[in-house]
Amino acid sequence: MYILAIETSCDDTCAAVLQNDRILSNVISSQINLHSIYGGVVPDIAKRAHQKRLPAVISFALRRSVKKIIDIDLIAATRGPGLGIALSIGFNFAKELAKTNHIPFVAVNHVEGHLLSVFLKNKNGLPRFTSSFPILGLTVSGGHTKIVLIKEIGDYQVVGETLDDAAGEALDKSAKLLGLGYPGGPVIERIALGGQTEFLRLPQPLQPRAILNFSFSGLKTSFYYQIKDWPAAKIASHLSDLSATIQTAVFEHLTRKFSLAIDRYHPASLLASGGVLANLTLRRQLRKLAKTKSLPIFFPPQKKLNTDNAAMIALVAFYRFQKNKKINELELDIDPRLDL
Repeated sequence: MYILAIETSCDDTCAAVLQNDRILSNVISSQINLHSIYGGVVPDIAKRAHQKRLPAVISFALRRSVKKIIDIDLIAATRGPGLGIALSIGFNFAKELAKTNHIPFVAVNHVEGHLLSVFLKNKNGLPRFTSSFPILGLTVSGGHTKIVLIKEIGDYQVVGETLDDAAGEALDKSAKLLGLGYPGGPVIERIALGGQTEFLRLPQPLQPRAILNFSFSGLKTSFYYQIKDWPAAKIASHLSDLSATIQTAVFEHLTRKFSLAIDRYHPASLLASGGVLANLTLRRQLRKLAKTKSLPIFFPPQKKLNTDNAAMIALVAFYRFQKNKKINELELDIDPRLDL
C-alpha cells in the first residue's frame, strides 16, 4: 500500500510517501533561516511558512515517489504533541485531502513516530534487521525527552520523562547564552570537540536511583549563573570548553537514567531516536552503554530521520492500518499536548 503523510508539528514542513515501510520520498522544508534571527521558533511565522510551502512540498513528495494522489491508499498527519498553530496547518490540509479523494485518514502521535523511525527502510527494503521485544526506547528532541518501554508496536509505557525542559531545549538555550544562535545543539556539538568537559562544575540532577525522570532546568540555570557576569571576550575565549561542559552534563543525565531504566525493565533490545540523536557523541555513548549491557541498540537508518520528518508519520499509520483496516479518523482534531 502507498501512504502519504504530512508533518508540521513545529518549524519543518514535511511530506513523505511510503510503500508499506519503505521510503519512496521524504521531503523536508526547513524554516531555520526564518527563525534563527529571533533565537527560536516564532509560532506565527511558522504557521505562515507552513501555509505557503505545504502544497509544493506535498507535490514534490508525490513527484519524487513517482506517484499521484489517485495511487495513495492512506493519508496520515501529525496530531500532536507540538505547536498547535503549526499542527493545525498540516493536520487540516491532510484531512481535507483525504475527504476530497475518499482516502482513509490516520492521526499520528509525533513521539510514536520518532520511536518507530528506527524501523524505516529505503526503497530496496534496507536495512534488514529484526529486534526483539520488549524494547526500551530513548527519544530526545527539542520538544520531548522520554524513556519508553515498547512491549510491542502500539503498546507503550512511558517510564521516564522530563519534568521541565527537554534535553534539546536545554542545549538550545545554553547555546543562546553563549551567543551561538539557533538551533544551538548542532553548533554546540561542533564547538565542543576538543573542549574540557568539566570546565565548570554543574549539578547531576535527580540522583536517586529510583527516579527515572529527567530535569534539565537546574543544569541550564547553574550554567547561566556561573557565566552571566563574564565579559563577552572571556566567553568567546572559552567557547569550546563551555560547549563541551554543558553537552557532557546533558548527555550524562540522559545516559545515567537510561542505564537505570535498562536495569529495572530488562529489555531484549534498545532504540534511540529524536533530533538530539543526530549528535554523534551521544550516539557513541549510547552504543558504549548498550555494549556494557550486552544488548543491541538501533538508531534511525539515516541521520535526517532523527529530526522531524513525515516518513516516520507514514510508518506509524502503516502499522496502525495493519491492525485495523477500517481505520478512518477524520473526526479527530489536533492535540498539542497529546500523550503517548
